[in-house]
Amino acid sequence: MNLVPKEDAKVGAGYGDVLQKDGPVEFLNGTGVVCQNNNDYDTHFHATMCDASGQVFGGHIVKGYTPTLTTVDLLIFEIKNIEMLRVYDEETDLTQFLPK
Repeated sequence: MNLVPKEDAKVGAGYGDVLQKDGPVEFLNGTGVVCQNNNDYDTHFHATMCDASGQVFGGHIVKGYTPTLTTVDLLIFEIKNIEMLRVYDEETDLTQFLPK
């Protein structure tokens, strides 16, 4: 999902429809967090990829939309003594990352 203008959103933008690319695509880079959201785990992951012609694109990785040909190398680091939360923020009307 990519960021798009949304006049009715408090911050003037929001997420658009899921972007699906015909493959193959190459995963170049990604960052994200694993947080707690309402006593459940929530993974929020951004990726940069490129298609067969070398055009680079990116956005949120959405569960169920990302088949993998071989592997994705992924490192997860634990941060101790911090709660990693995602909570609703009334000011922005979005779910935001909130480390405590």
